[in-house]
Formats: sequence, structure tokens, C-alpha cells
Amino acid sequence: MRSTKNRRPRVAVPFAVCLLTVLLGGSFICSPPLTERSAIALGNPQSAEAVPGEILVKFREPIVATAQLQVHQALGFQELGQVEGLDVVRVGLGPDITPEEAVRLYEARPEVEYAEPNYVLRTDSIPNDPLYADRQQWYYDLIQAPTGWDIETGEPSVVVAVLDTGVDIRHPDLNAVWTNPGEIESNNKDDDGNGCVDDIHGCNFAENITPSCHYKSTPNNTITDDVGHGTFIAGVIAARTNNQIGVAGTAPGVTIMPVKVLDCTGAGTVASAADGVLYAARAGADVLNISFGGDYESAVLRNALQQAHDIFGTVIVSSAGNAGKSGVAFPARLDQVIAVSASDRKNPDGKASFSNWGPEVDVTAPGVDLVSTVPQALCKELWLCMGNLPYATGSGTSFSTALVSGAAALILSRNPVMTPDEVAGQLAATALDLPDGAFANWDGAGRIQIEKSLQSGVHRVGASGVTRN
Repeated sequence: MRSTKNRRPRVAVPFAVCLLTVLLGGSFICSPPLTERSAIALGNPQSAEAVPGEILVKFREPIVATAQLQVHQALGFQELGQVEGLDVVRVGLGPDITPEEAVRLYEARPEVEYAEPNYVLRTDSIPNDPLYADRQQWYYDLIQAPTGWDIETGEPSVVVAVLDTGVDIRHPDLNAVWTNPGEIESNNKDDDGNGCVDDIHGCNFAENITPSCHYKSTPNNTITDDVGHGTFIAGVIAARTNNQIGVAGTAPGVTIMPVKVLDCTGAGTVASAADGVLYAARAGADVLNISFGGDYESAVLRNALQQAHDIFGTVIVSSAGNAGKSGVAFPARLDQVIAVSASDRKNPDGKASFSNWGPEVDVTAPGVDLVSTVPQALCKELWLCMGNLPYATGSGTSFSTALVSGAAALILSRNPVMTPDEVAGQLAATALDLPDGAFANWDGAGRIQIEKSLQSGVHRVGASGVTRN
């Protein structure tokens, strides 16, 4: 079940990214500042940011490895690796050819199903002036969180994967972090055969999009958050409550799975994101929080998300984008994904100025002046923290998405057998419709209402997939 409002037919277009930078907030000046980037123009793939010297290729079935090798050799390129589970190979190019030219060469071959650049993704948050909120959790009243917590605060068995810049798992307000039951710590072996060695608390697929990041080869088990964006997301979802410190999370009882797919500047690739999606789904994540995206569509990432939704039954929540324009970002606009826009603070029933809007939006949640956790080490370097404590204020569809991920986790805590589409339908059916104003369908079905979503049960009637509220 999707939004109660009409969604326009989806047309696949080439994928690009919204080049947006990590959001800062707090009480003193950030040094060095992160610069804001503009969104890439829709419909112009030449302007999309992609990894130089590399493309992604999907061969038609069935084709053996030796035949693939012959295609690479005939075109003068070499295979760099694979996106596991999708039968997609990463191809290294020479210095005298662009990814777009290489894509055309591969797609001219009858053995190739499709090819695309390895596009770069960036976080969906925006800069704002430091603001210490008069009441940190002002937005929780709008989404009925306090009364919802009387019904459900979240079960540890429900796992929310944060696909982002990593998570500071040592933060004093984040102690419910996933532990991999199939891995033996520090034995330098991939005990469970999932492709990541010693991934006790998650895996790192981030690549060196920015050379200054100096990452090791991936995947590896280093999930340290060197940006703070992922830790902020994790805190909005599941910061501890009633511990006399910090902030409260939307679903404080659930478990966070850190999956690092973005580098030290908040940049990542669709290949890394696809790897992260399938890693989390296979590891048993119930909800995927994807607070990044862009304009152009990637078949590689789309197929990974479809597997997570259709095969593993994973709820996927993603941000509509922060370009302040009509047109929901990819992957939020996909049918399998719950697309989240951001509402304002000064006008709580209106759209936040930066939020994208359009018929693919499913629900909205507050996205301005949210308060959450950040790594202490980044307080003076990247974040303007509150009194030098590891908390800051931020705005963006990244963070409204995290509120919805937390709400979805609460629904699954109460009814763990619900399907992803039933969870999406529950959020939409119980949402509070807001005025459209000048922005048609900017709020989808409306602002999420946690108490109502937990009170209203979904009961299966007859065949699988048929529900009655």
C-alpha cells in the first residue's frame, strides 16, 4: 500500500546525484566549513558526478566468465570486481576514455544487458545557522511520539540499518548497536562468509571518492564516522531515553546496524550503496534508512533495493531530497521505497523550504532544527556542538527520513510479521493530511502520527497481500 494521494507513473531516467553537503548545527563556529554544492540539472547525464575511470556492467544471462573476459579484452578494459548478488561487474577504463563513452561501447555489445557510470552519491542534508532549540524534542509532539511511547518504545530484535557515513558506536547515547552473531572478533577471518572480515558491528563499503579520506580497501570492518551525519541519523532513530543524558530517539529500544557507504566528505557510489543494501538485508535488517540520493536513476542500486524489498522483506525509507524543487530524488521515488519530505518549524503544517516535493512522496515529518548525537571528536572540527557536548542541531530531509525510519521500527516492534508494503500503508493510512498550498502533494499522505500508527492494526484477510485496516 502506498500514499493515499495519486502518484504519477514512474519513468526511468539516467541517474545523477544531488551534490549536497553535511549539515552543521550548534553553538560555535565550524572550522573548516563544508561548502554547499548545487544540485545537478535533471535530464543532463553529462553533468552527473561519477567515479573517473570506472563503469558498472551487467551481462545478459547466461554468460560465462570467460566470455565476459573476452568482451573486456576486445574493448581494451579490465574487470575490477563485482557487486555481489547482482551479477554486476566493475570495469576499469583507460585514461583516454570517459565513462559515458565506455558505457556506449559496452551497450553496443549483444552480450551486455546494460552499463552505467558508477555515479557518486552524497548526503541529503543542508547547512543552516547554529540554533539551540528551546525544546530539543519539539517535533515529537507533532508526530505523536510521546503518546506513542506509552504503547511501544521498540524491541531490540528490530534492526535498523543506517546506510551512511558510519556511526560512532561509542557515543554515550548510542548503546544499542547490532552485533554480528556469525563473526568471531579479531581473528582476521570472514567467519560467516558475507564478504566482510571481522564485521562485528557492521561493514564499511565506502570508497576513496575523495583521495584525502585515505581509506583502506573495502569492504572492511571500520565503521568509524568521520563526518557525523550517520551518527546524527542513528541518534534520531534510536538514541537512549531515561538515561539522564542527551536526547531521546524515536524508537529508543531498537538496534542500529552501521553500514558505511559514504566517505569522509559524505560522498559515495551506487556500487558501494548497492553492496551496503544487500549486506544489511542479508544480515537481517528490518529497516533501511537511506538519507542520500540524487536525480538520476541507477539500475544497479534499483535492483539491490528491489531484492531487499521483495526477497528479504526489508522496509526501505529514503529522503525526497533537498534541492527545494519539484521532483523526488532517487532512490526515494521508487515504488519499493517510502519517500519522505520535510516539514517546516515556523510553519509546522507547511513544507520546509529546502524539501523536494512531488507525487512520489509518501509521508512527511519535521525536518528543521532536529537535535541529535554527533561524535565528540568532530565537535570543533565539523559540528557546532552544544556546550562542546556531543549533540548538535540540524535540518534536512535526511533527518525527517530518520524520524520515519524510527516510526517504521516501532510498527514492526509491535507487529513483526508485517510486510514492507503493510508498514508503508500503516504510516500513510494514519498520517495527518496537511495543506498542499503551492506545492502539490508535498506531504504525500501527510505527517506521520506514531500513536495512531501503533493503535491501528493491520489484519490479513484472504490471500497474501490483501489487507484491511
